[in-house]
Amino acid sequence: MSRETQKKKSLHKEKLFKDTVPRSRVQLDIVKRVRKAIDNMPAELPAKIISYQDVIREEGEYYLLYQGSENLEPLAEYLNKNPIDSKILLKELEESLALLQDIELVKEIFPKGINASNFWIDEENDIYLMPEAMLRSKRNYNEFELEIPTQEYFMPPEVVAGEDWQLESYIFNLASVFYYFLSGETIFSDRDHAKVLNKIQNEKILALQALLPQISDNLNQLFMEMLAKEQKERPDLDYLIEELKRTSKENKFEIQPFLERENLIDNKIIKKKRRNENIKLFFRHSWKVILFFAIIGGGFIWGLSSGSPATITPDNTAGEVVNYFYEAIATKNINLANEAADFDLGEMERMISETHVIEKMQQAYGGDPEQGGEVNEIYSLEKLEIEELSASEARHRFRASYEFNFRDREGSYSHQMLDELTVEKIEGIWRITAVEGSIKDMIAGEYPWRDE
Repeated sequence: MSRETQKKKSLHKEKLFKDTVPRSRVQLDIVKRVRKAIDNMPAELPAKIISYQDVIREEGEYYLLYQGSENLEPLAEYLNKNPIDSKILLKELEESLALLQDIELVKEIFPKGINASNFWIDEENDIYLMPEAMLRSKRNYNEFELEIPTQEYFMPPEVVAGEDWQLESYIFNLASVFYYFLSGETIFSDRDHAKVLNKIQNEKILALQALLPQISDNLNQLFMEMLAKEQKERPDLDYLIEELKRTSKENKFEIQPFLERENLIDNKIIKKKRRNENIKLFFRHSWKVILFFAIIGGGFIWGLSSGSPATITPDNTAGEVVNYFYEAIATKNINLANEAADFDLGEMERMISETHVIEKMQQAYGGDPEQGGEVNEIYSLEKLEIEELSASEARHRFRASYEFNFRDREGSYSHQMLDELTVEKIEGIWRITAVEGSIKDMIAGEYPWRDE
């Protein structure tokens, strides 16, 4: 029996809410969702995948029960501060690719790819995969030392284009994750996710050997084949596994911690490539994209020249500010939302911003409604009703009910939402200072359609 299999039989527990503890009602909702996710998991999982069994409550705390190893930490955090033998990472890549032999199981457990944050390591340098449904809860209520690159950095071109995940998609996905683990750099390093997704579809990926000169020519070539833009150009899975076994023997060296390789970005080759990527991104040979950026740039210059006064002023009532807030969400106007709210919008800010970018790109590529095209809204807010609950000179409270509709590749979802908002004067202007209910859950990244 392997050490991994032996560990798999051990039952351990960890706090569900470790660093951030939500209010009681939200806790109950999350526990319900986590239990549902556990119930939907296959009864038997490979030893490589952490198997969660239940949520229990002890002395007022909720704990996740799981089979596997103790004292796990994100692999990316470990690599950030510790050296590691290259053969450990290459062996892990080989084992992760082997999981793709049961591609339907992988699609079920990792529907958006096997990403860097799914890999966890224990004190004995054994590496495991955390199911996406469990990782989501940990991400929202546990603090991490390192900002691990999100799924956008490991997405294959065909998935960016809207196609479903296939075996070849996961091959690209895993190659990009281990490119990051080995080199400390993602295949494209922009902080703007829209730029990253554009480059994945259009730009050439820098050879891994340029970042990690120690690797052999054969291993470098294998990685670049896995990262081919066209699915049909990526190698066969069985061939990949055999080639990894063979090339691993000629690639034995110590990989330094990410922190000790921060000067990598100063490498002239890398800097030149990143600069060229950004130039080509801006001057892409598509007049529609150029027009899109020209319109955005022109609007920005016009805004500067016209002074662009704030939308919300001392003349606006508390009720008008609440209306502005929901208008901002409905129209994907993050600036207006931030004007209305005197608190961090959390995950909602990301949702609003990225949805705005995607819908604008749809317009740029022929979906402009004024030209007879159609823009598929990712989400919409309808049937808004706002009721004032209380009012004083310094504070107002409102209740808002509305229908929130969301669309993704899996289908369309509709939910009835209910919020309570507190509005107070901040430097003479009414601002929303607190919110309870449905929207607070979304700010924390708990979206209702994930339950369906």
